[in-house]
Amino acid sequence: MTAAQLPGDRSRGLAMRWRFLVPLLVALLLVDGFPLVYALVGSFQRFLLSGADLSRPFIGLENYTSFLGSDAFGNAAWNTIVLSVSVVTLETVIAFGLALLLTLPGLRFRGIYLLILMVPLLLSPVAVGLSWRLILHPDLGILNWVLGLAGIPKMAWLADANLALPTIIAVDVWHETAVLVLMFYAGLSALPREPLEAARVDGAGAIRSLVHMTIPLMAPIIVVAVLIRLVSAVKTYDLVYILTRGGPGTATETLSFLIWRTGLAGPLDIGQAAAGSIVLLIAIVFLTVLLLRATDRIGAA
Repeated sequence: MTAAQLPGDRSRGLAMRWRFLVPLLVALLLVDGFPLVYALVGSFQRFLLSGADLSRPFIGLENYTSFLGSDAFGNAAWNTIVLSVSVVTLETVIAFGLALLLTLPGLRFRGIYLLILMVPLLLSPVAVGLSWRLILHPDLGILNWVLGLAGIPKMAWLADANLALPTIIAVDVWHETAVLVLMFYAGLSALPREPLEAARVDGAGAIRSLVHMTIPLMAPIIVVAVLIRLVSAVKTYDLVYILTRGGPGTATETLSFLIWRTGLAGPLDIGQAAAGSIVLLIAIVFLTVLLLRATDRIGAA
């Protein structure tokens, strides 16, 4: 093959790449691009499915101001923040502790422990929600039955405004912790052993090695795992829908659930629901940018 043939080879290779990329790009435009543009356009229109007038006039930022200025938005935003921060904090601490235990040298039945921890991850959120609704039932649930054996009165886990959100947080922690366990376990297993062994030879104890060696080495993985999980938690909808439908009252209503209720269950205001979706998208993009910047900074350090 001569040098004169190389440009032609490159062009043929480029054409082949585009043949594979074009179907993917078309699919992305249809699946993601069209709904996004449709929602963005609808967020600037008066689009009510409950009215007789479906002309959808342009109203500027009215949907955004109405959605952001409502009491429901403030309540849903607060619930979303509480839920997201709580589940991410609890899952990170629990998952890191379990991952440390799983990487202990000489641990027997490690594979069995991993398999047990992965069981919740194999269940869909709908299945998890339905199962926990039965477990938490005030009269028929096994949890209140066990508490009754210990002399503790029955609790309305999902019907009490003070208990409903913490209960959803607990169910989410049970379901999603396994994701972080996998990430932390993989990171701990891949850590270089030389610095840890050198610290042990120098007389550093387990706690000191953990604080000054293991956690700094794991910092990039921890940051990425936390922010990925945070982005997912902000979008929480399925567990809320299955367990409480946002109740009692609006005690567990998150932003995703509020958007659904605004557009499809309450006033059928598609315009405001679209505006809420764009607001939520902006928040998720902001968190994603934080993820990328934090990862770059830690990698540079």
